[in-house]
Amino acid sequence: MAFEEEKMLRKVARWRRGISPLLATIILISITVSAGLVIYHFFFSTAGTASATISLEVTSVDLVKAGGKIMLSVTIKNTGGKPLKAATVTIWDDDGASHGPWNLQINGENVSSSNQVNPGAFASATFLDASIGGASKYTVGKSYPVKIVITATDGSTLDKVVTVTCES
Repeated sequence: MAFEEEKMLRKVARWRRGISPLLATIILISITVSAGLVIYHFFFSTAGTASATISLEVTSVDLVKAGGKIMLSVTIKNTGGKPLKAATVTIWDDDGASHGPWNLQINGENVSSSNQVNPGAFASATFLDASIGGASKYTVGKSYPVKIVITATDGSTLDKVVTVTCES
């Protein structure tokens, strides 16, 4: 009986053989490469979304009062990853009244959907006298808030408030 049991165990052992080491290695490498590709795709799709942000750098804001006239000059740089379809400026005077919003310009035309501020590009504008309330509304040496609002082509917006000191 022991001999027949041993013979039967050999048949079962032959029938239940495992996969070859070569095939097991190929399967493990395939699983590893597939997992790496999934992680790569997830990381770079997330990184691409994060880099498409809306951001600006105010490169200059000047408020100059001279000879009974006043001038406001503003220049911004699009430091984000999205083009801008709108950029406006508002200033508040001595009485707390707001003047604006006015459009910034690129290449002499207002920023718009058809005249966008691309990433890395600049937009600027100069506003004179009556359009900002007149020279009597500002005092030399006093600081005034200036609000800049930008809108990206996807509709996202960013507001930034800076102060400018009136100079003569």
